[in-house]
Amino acid sequence: MVLFVLFFAVVVIVGCVSYFAGQQRIRDIATFGAAHGLAVVGNDWELGDCGLPLFRAGNRRYWHNVLRGQWSGLPVTYCDYSYVVSDGKNQNTVSFSNVITQLATPMPQVTVTPRGALGMLAEESLGAPGIHFESIDFNNRFNVKSADDAFAVELIDARMIETLLSLDSGDHVVFGPLFLMVYTHRRPVAELGALFDATALVTERIPALVHGRSGS
Repeated sequence: MVLFVLFFAVVVIVGCVSYFAGQQRIRDIATFGAAHGLAVVGNDWELGDCGLPLFRAGNRRYWHNVLRGQWSGLPVTYCDYSYVVSDGKNQNTVSFSNVITQLATPMPQVTVTPRGALGMLAEESLGAPGIHFESIDFNNRFNVKSADDAFAVELIDARMIETLLSLDSGDHVVFGPLFLMVYTHRRPVAELGALFDATALVTERIPALVHGRSGS
């Protein structure tokens, strides 16, 4: 009986802490949006899955704290995104911070994912799966996948490699088919500006040649 009471008390405390932390994040997101001229949309998500595999992951998906507006002249949408993986009675929630912008022209999807420690070791010793580029540092750090390898090589040229290497270590980038998304595991509100900056910079560095090819 005593153990049950203690367990119940812990559940209540954790729930209260989570609730108040969530409410504080809502307020902080609103303050961030107001400071940068972004409209606070709340949980109103109208973009669907955007053709992005992350937005189809899990058994249930949630978009919260949505912001819309312009960042460095680029139209952007931000969201706190979570998906839930259920396995019987066990549930695991994975949460991300995501910035999305629409591409000027459609293009084949290219995903740029940071390698984990084992992936970096495999790349350095054996050569891990994924498209490989002339930059050893880039190959060691990122796993690049696309259904169109030739297009991916054109997209990720020397300037783009330099740009991607300058991003925070946990940043993921997805190009196409209609949107560009930069995302990472849930980030404190004080650090969101860097994610918006990364989105604007990566968009700016898309080669003109790629725009011409993808548009045709």
